[in-house]
Order: sequence, then structure tokens, then C-alpha cells
Amino acid sequence: MKRTISFITGVLAGAVFFGGGIAYAASGILAERSAQVVYVDGQRVKLEAYLIDGANYVKLRDIGQAANFNVYWDGAVHIESGASYTGQAPDIITAAPEPTNETLSATDHSAAANPEIFTGFYSREAYNAAYEVLEAARAGDFSKRAPVYFSSYSNRQKFEHLLVNLANGTTLSVNDRGGDMYEIYSIKVDRNTADMATAELIREVGQMSTDREKVTRLNEWICEHMIYNPKIVVGPNEITEAHEPVEGNCTSYAGLMNYLCARVGIPCIVVSGESHSWNMIYVDGEWSYTDVSLNDQVYGHDYLLFSDTPHKQPNNPEGNKFLMELLVPGSTK
Repeated sequence: MKRTISFITGVLAGAVFFGGGIAYAASGILAERSAQVVYVDGQRVKLEAYLIDGANYVKLRDIGQAANFNVYWDGAVHIESGASYTGQAPDIITAAPEPTNETLSATDHSAAANPEIFTGFYSREAYNAAYEVLEAARAGDFSKRAPVYFSSYSNRQKFEHLLVNLANGTTLSVNDRGGDMYEIYSIKVDRNTADMATAELIREVGQMSTDREKVTRLNEWICEHMIYNPKIVVGPNEITEAHEPVEGNCTSYAGLMNYLCARVGIPCIVVSGESHSWNMIYVDGEWSYTDVSLNDQVYGHDYLLFSDTPHKQPNNPEGNKFLMELLVPGSTK
């Protein structure tokens, strides 16, 4: 989502030492706390800012958190406009393998999918490539790579950002091969801490008879272990290893539900829209909306559980349907 930030920002080089309301940079520049008011999408936010030589300066990380795009440092500054703010590099433990000569099988997996999903760059080729890599990853093989064509780099980026909504221990991504050719590959995400911390929960849920019972229990468990805070992004490892409820925003709730559903074999994706995130979950032969962060804020924790309609409108309904068909072919017909 495009955001408007009303503020004059810059980058101040050199170390800055803060003391009271005045800061002195290593170069001797005098800085004062700025009284400017900052707005993001018309909403006032609190940012620590300093007035230096007539210009306002804020931390890039603070802007990323306020506007919800990721900023992190790993020897260089990285800005991920399509990712929610965490302040950290992606939690990846297995790097993408080197390209191989492996090609797709002759099977057309897209034949079982709803043909209505194949519009624009959501092609049958992209579907088959993603399907084969995902199936290989589910079997523990993260070396699989599948070639795919996109007519523009922009379409490649949009498709890569869409695949993030499948993340639940395995993330699919897109790599450049030159020209308009790309390849889809899988990455194993470090969820060892969460796996161990939720082992008892998974055993409990695994004994339940229906998927509806399982998702209901997962929804309740998340509400018991989290406290809604729209300014904090946390992942499954941080939430599950804590001994007290952990604060997190809607993306954190949706990501944890996505992870837990994957643990018990229930198809689930993350859906975003209107500065909010929730889940689509496949239960009893159909997809329905579940919004755990909203549920956690109401009595009974079931305000939006197995609903036919979302609380807010999704940003990318076509892409969401593509993902649903990727997990359960023919499920949106």
C-alpha cells in the first residue's frame, strides 16, 4: 500500500551523542529536538526527531516502523518496501542453492486448478513452477528450482511478494536467471524454537477429529499467548518461547496462525488489506476468513472465525485466489 509521510527527512553522517534535549554530532554540529508533527496516511505518529541546520532528521528505522516497511542493517542498509517492519534481516538458515539444469516435469498441475485464476502474470507456467517447488520443499527437498517467465521485472516482484503469504516454515522466492527468465526456489526458515515450544499443542490438536476443532483451538491458543499492539512485529519463535503473553500486531497474529496451521496440515495463507492482515483457512471443504488479532480484542475470541466475508477488503483478491489454488487445486471453483 502506498503511504504518505508528511515530514522533511535526511541522513546525518557521523556519530551523534544525545543528552537531554541537545545532541552534539562528532563534527560539532548542534542538534535540538524537533517540535515538528509527523503524519503517516493522515494519522499523527510519534517519531524522535532532531532539528539540525534547519532540517529535520529521524532514524530510517523509525520511518520504516511508522510506515510499516522493513529496514535492517547487515553491513549495508536494506529497505524492503513490500515487507512489514521487523528491523531484522529475514530469518533464513538455508541459502538458495546454486542453479541446476533441473527442469519441470511434464505434468501440468494447473489442469486441476480453477482456470479463472490464470490472468495476467498469474500464468499456468508460474503456477506449475511454484507448485513443483512447494511440493519438493514439503518433502524436505530445498534444492528444487523451476524456471518461469515474466514479461517485466515489476511482475516478477509482485509475484515474489505474493509468495511470501505462503510462508510458514518454508518460503518460496524468485531469482533472476537473465533476460526475462527467472526461477522459483524454496528457503527453509528457522522455526526450531517454535517447533519445540508448540510440540505439546500440536499433539493436542492432532487428536481432534475435525479441522474446525483444530483451528478453533489454535485461535484460542494464540489469543492466550499474545496481546495486540499495532506497533510491534514479532515472529513465531519469539512468541512461542516467551513465558508471558507477547505483544504483536496483526501481521504477527496472522503469521503465527499460518505457521501453526502448517504444523497440523491445514491449508492457510496470510491476506492483507487496508493496513491489516488476517488469514484464509481451508476448513470443511471451503476457504473462510479468520482474523485472530481481531478475535483477541473481543469477548469469546470468535468475532471473525470461519467467516464468509472479511472484516476489511483484501488488497489482492486475484493473487489470494492463486495461492489458495496452489495449496488446494480446484478449491475456488
